Amino acid sequence: MTQLEHPQNTTQVAAHAHPQAWKWYHYFTFNVDHKVIGIQYLVTSFIFYLIGGLMAVAMRAELATPDADLLDPNLYNAFLTNHGTIMIFLWIVPSAIGGFGNYLIPLMVGARDMAFPKLNAVAFWLNPPAGALVLGSFFFGGSQSGWTAYPPLSLVTANTAQSMWILAIVLVGSSSILGSLNFVVTIGK
Repeated sequence: MTQLEHPQNTTQVAAHAHPQAWKWYHYFTFNVDHKVIGIQYLVTSFIFYLIGGLMAVAMRAELATPDADLLDPNLYNAFLTNHGTIMIFLWIVPSAIGGFGNYLIPLMVGARDMAFPKLNAVAFWLNPPAGALVLGSFFFGGSQSGWTAYPPLSLVTANTAQSMWILAIVLVGSSSILGSLNFVVTIGK
């Protein structure tokens, strides 16, 4: 038996060692494990799903009567815009692509991790600030231009709120591009 084949050789044992189990606090830190990042995406997107769902419930409650009982018209428009934004850009895309993709793609292609683990973590960590910007825009009147932000509504809405909304879209778009690049390289590797 050669020295490389001997089980006491630390280089061979270290190369095949399994990672230790993750603690609960690892899920709230900058982690580079694809499974942890997948779970981070799923938990974060589920939180935004609940927030967007509460906005939908408030809008439906407002539409129960013809009068503006619960939401004034400007707040209703802000809820409509941000509900659509949250449900598309902070729930569907991050959970389906980011969450399940990060968790499953390396396992399906037989890779230990994503091709660029740190880039993968950065792609995730762009989402919480984007969500904070969307929700923070309500302190400035909320973006009221619809989730597509077409003129003329995007021109007459509050400037600060609309700028925060646009920056949030840039962040989630950058997150999607970085994650997609990582998926393509991981699958092609």
